Amino acid sequence: MKRLLAAAIAAIVASGAAAQDDYPNRAITILVPFAPGGVVDLASRTIGEGLSRRLGQEVIVENRAGGSGFIAATAAAQADPDGYTLFMGEAGTLTINPSLFEDTPYDAEADFTTVSTITDTPLILVANKNADFKTFEEFLAAARAEPGRITYSSAGIGTLNHLAPEWMAMEGDLDIQHIPYKGGRPAATAVASGEVDISVVSYSSTKPFIDSGDVVVLATTSAERIDPSPDTPTMQEGGVPNIDTSQWTGLMAPAGTPDSILDMLNSTIAEILAEPEVAKTLTEAGAAPYPSSRADFDAMLDRLRGQFATIIETAGISAQ
Repeated sequence: MKRLLAAAIAAIVASGAAAQDDYPNRAITILVPFAPGGVVDLASRTIGEGLSRRLGQEVIVENRAGGSGFIAATAAAQADPDGYTLFMGEAGTLTINPSLFEDTPYDAEADFTTVSTITDTPLILVANKNADFKTFEEFLAAARAEPGRITYSSAGIGTLNHLAPEWMAMEGDLDIQHIPYKGGRPAATAVASGEVDISVVSYSSTKPFIDSGDVVVLATTSAERIDPSPDTPTMQEGGVPNIDTSQWTGLMAPAGTPDSILDMLNSTIAEILAEPEVAKTLTEAGAAPYPSSRADFDAMLDRLRGQFATIIETAGISAQ
């Protein structure tokens, strides 16, 4: 009996190894938590096309929008950990939702394992052209001189362009007032039209307003200056420490997916993102190719989860 059991276990192990060796042998699905259009969808389709081309299997991009990302994330978390269902995550689903909501139908940390980061989209602080400050230093002085006077727009409660200004306010000892809008476009339009004083937005989405002179760029939220606006200082350079965030996308797999599959996908994605045409497609949409090791992706998620948890708790932010 023991010999039979050992033989059965060996057969299962061998079968699993064989299944991994011939991966993929059927279509792969990437679940996306947003509707078609936008950077997350573009990143998914661009990587999907690259994986299909290099691995010789169809890659299906399936948009399951709604529920603050819960629908797609939950479906991905509950999928078989065999490499055939992947999830295109971003800051909200992977690092903000765990602290913003009292209860989520998925565990952003325990239910997923990292594959690779995909894109990075820089964020900038902009002010309306008629604001009484034209530089980051002047903004800080104005905000400290009249606490509560300066207003900022966001795409909604708990979005990245809500938490980034709150982070800036915490680190810079500022009192600024949040005015939430329903989406990124209305939030950007609000600062361009003068409904609010400032906003933290992506460079690509705000470029028309920058070019028209309706907004002035004050600072970036990243740790280093960005290529689209190399003369713009970082918030850290301007005297507000620790700020380092951006809009990023990253591919995840259900927890328990074999390392051999994850490592193969990681190296393949790095090759795809190095392709000139892929880089051009992403860059023209305002998203820089952003490959990483799985370990570096893990470290980034840990850092951001801790940081956003602190911001949400300190500012008393809750989902509405």
